[in-house]
Amino acid sequence: EVISLKRPVPFKRYKKKVPHRRGLNRWYAGRYPVKAAKYFLRLLDNLVNNAEDKELDPENLKIIHCVAHRGRKIRKYIPRAFGRSTPYFDTLVHVEIVAKEV
Repeated sequence: EVISLKRPVPFKRYKKKVPHRRGLNRWYAGRYPVKAAKYFLRLLDNLVNNAEDKELDPENLKIIHCVAHRGRKIRKYIPRAFGRSTPYFDTLVHVEIVAKEV
């Protein structure tokens, strides 16, 4: 629903200059993080495929642990005038999901 822009995700902490969205009941600020939702769908597909490899039933899986760890930073530089450069960093994220067969 997030990918098809039908259901917004509420932003509770980082919500400066975030507009109101229809469909949020208790929060006023929200967005549609389409790219992040696609990555999470891919991650859940990997979880189901790994469960099938381990001969578990994917219908009876329950997610018991989900955490995002900060990954490494990739240094990049923007060239500026007069031989200078400005650094900027891309921070990667490692997401870990653990499921259990119920």
